[in-house]
Amino acid sequence: MSVCPPNWGFSTRFYLPNEDAAVVCAALALLGRRVRRPVFVGGSGMVLLEAAASLPRLEQVTFVDIAPFQLDYFREVLHAVALAESPDWLRQWFGRVVYPRLRDHYRLRDREYGLDRVMAALAGHFGVSFFFDPRTLRRVRETIGKAKIVRDDIVSYLHREGEPHDFIYLSNVPDYLPGMAVEELFAACRARRAPVYLLATSACPDREGLRWAWESAGYAPHPASERLNRENRGLGSAGLDKDWNRPGSIYLLMPNP
Repeated sequence: MSVCPPNWGFSTRFYLPNEDAAVVCAALALLGRRVRRPVFVGGSGMVLLEAAASLPRLEQVTFVDIAPFQLDYFREVLHAVALAESPDWLRQWFGRVVYPRLRDHYRLRDREYGLDRVMAALAGHFGVSFFFDPRTLRRVRETIGKAKIVRDDIVSYLHREGEPHDFIYLSNVPDYLPGMAVEELFAACRARRAPVYLLATSACPDREGLRWAWESAGYAPHPASERLNRENRGLGSAGLDKDWNRPGSIYLLMPNP
């Protein structure tokens, strides 16, 4: 690596996703071949679990995050899912164990959200259905043994020689990368010839530079990217008036033949 990665995840703790996991699942369903070995920027890990449960031929799903808290929290979520006999049990666990910490974290940021509001957002904005639907929870439980956890920043991880990946979920990481790091990121993605899912919000310092980086690496947006944007209920949604939201665009990027 020729640049220092940003210090992701040390000031903010992601107990929840802020993206729409249902849109990620819709993007995976658009791909012409079955995804078997995806890699996800970590965060809470809930988008990863929802998406992995939608893949019938999953062999391994890799969780990558640089923040020790996020790795420990994902392990905690995995353990709770393994124990969960029902979505009701999982919601009770969240309310008893996680929500008090989440509430205190919000208060430090001058925000106040009740548990009912958090649960409504989990389903209504973030598309995490395994907290509510028994069949999805059952599929998630079947996939948790296939989760691999890696502590690293995503740019450095993708530049390492190693396992192949056939889908790369970047979340809104490009919002926080300088131009040179974005170029290196897409060069590493291209080396795997893997589709890429990303979200670029109003925080992205150079949207044109981001487009140039993926085009230079031989990527182009999937024609359904606009439909994914219209369906988006989470971070980046143009019509969502929430204090945590920033408008943006989802891109499902495909490597050129």
